[in-house]
Amino acid sequence: MTVELFLLLLSLAGLAGFGAGFIGVGGGVLLFPLLFYLPPYFGLEPIGAKTAAALVSSEVFFAGVIGGAAHWRKGRVHKKLMLVGALASAAGALFGGVGSKWVSEWFLLLLFGVVTVIAGLMMFLPGPPDERENRGIESIQVPSLPLAAISFAVGVVAGLLGAGNFLFVPLFIYILKIPIRITIGSSLVIYVLSSFSGFLGKLLTGQIPFVMTIAVVIGVSAGAIAGEKCHSRVSPRVLRHAFSVVIAIVALRIWLTLLGS
Repeated sequence: MTVELFLLLLSLAGLAGFGAGFIGVGGGVLLFPLLFYLPPYFGLEPIGAKTAAALVSSEVFFAGVIGGAAHWRKGRVHKKLMLVGALASAAGALFGGVGSKWVSEWFLLLLFGVVTVIAGLMMFLPGPPDERENRGIESIQVPSLPLAAISFAVGVVAGLLGAGNFLFVPLFIYILKIPIRITIGSSLVIYVLSSFSGFLGKLLTGQIPFVMTIAVVIGVSAGAIAGEKCHSRVSPRVLRHAFSVVIAIVALRIWLTLLGS
């Protein structure tokens, strides 16, 4: 791997890590298209969809560890949401991570395009009322069966793509009625176990490029810390709108590729 590619991976992972710490998205959904589309613009060899998905699996895991720990310290992690969500999504991610070896790159792009559209449309729905956003974490009740079903499905997508955990944010907010700050903090901790399972599935099937992964891990570590610090300074409305904009941009770029292929 060239020095130029190492520095590019470092920078892109830092940007994605910032998004993960700030709005609970940016890890996979942002890094995947950045890795897939940008290298040729810098005169570098393109990174294929499967390699990008493998790198994103590593990035999402470390972003979850660092960003999730910071949100935990601020009291934004719901224990039941974290535990049930992590176990169910881990099972799904292992299934998807192993299965990704036998699907085409075109299918991965199509799946990515579909899930980003779903997430983006959900986040353009009217925002939750202020009284819900201001609830204390101890007053939040989460139904176990819907939580497990949602988490398993998200885990399968994340295991296939190396990205997909961003789906927790709109699904938790609009289906389970969880406040956005608790959603972001809890989902980041969920990422730790679920993304490790997807990473393990790719590792066992020989899909992880180790040297490239080192650059990604260094970049995401710095970015996630900076993102969490900015998260504390903005309102839930700003967080929701920032999420919507990121998802909309990514979805547009993915569908332009799919329709042009």
